[in-house]
Amino acid sequence: MHISIKYTPESETILPVSATTCPNSSPRTDKTTKPQYLYFAYGSNLSPSQMSQRCIINPSLSAKPLAIAILPKWRWLICEAGYANVLPPQGMRVGPQNSEAASKVPVSGTEDAVYGVLYEMDVADEEILDGYEGMDCNAEEADGSGEVGVDIRPREQGEGDYNKWYLPATVVKWLDEDGEHRFKTECGGQVPVLVYVDEERVMVSPPKTEYISRMNRAIRESVALGLPGKWVEEVIRRFIPVQ
Repeated sequence: MHISIKYTPESETILPVSATTCPNSSPRTDKTTKPQYLYFAYGSNLSPSQMSQRCIINPSLSAKPLAIAILPKWRWLICEAGYANVLPPQGMRVGPQNSEAASKVPVSGTEDAVYGVLYEMDVADEEILDGYEGMDCNAEEADGSGEVGVDIRPREQGEGDYNKWYLPATVVKWLDEDGEHRFKTECGGQVPVLVYVDEERVMVSPPKTEYISRMNRAIRESVALGLPGKWVEEVIRRFIPVQ
């Protein structure tokens, strides 16, 4: 039996909410096979310490950073919920991502890209992460209309806080030789990744108080791994004060 969980940010507690998983929420077809994508973390999950606290099934796998990667032309922000979000490039936006509020999200630094840390997720730990990200297990399948096909966005966001998107990211630094051997491609250093995207809340807003300390830990740990400090100062520090 797989347990879906709900995260309560204010209390840092984990509460079981159901005994079912989100149907068709990811392209994994066989839980015994190697995942076809890596998880792209860009918010507080940039912290391997936090990942090890959340990924309680197989933290030695799911909380082990494999690489530093970028999403070119994407934008990083703190949204109305008070947490990190990313905005796709023009031509890949859906719903409120095309709003006037979204147009005010600044370009992500001189590189015009979002940096993140890649993790190889155990399937069960990914289900736990779905709970932390507030995935709607009953969201309808996407119709694939517009520029974003169902291969990138299989489902609607529904009533969830975030939705799952699957797309290529460009690796700029491998952190694990075994991971590099197993996942590296010849396609310009690109690998398929899972990104949690909040499609509904796209207005630049202040961070929640409790999130500031977690983001500062995430900054310290990810910069130590190789996330560029210059990019952090240009992008994340616009929203997250030093603490």
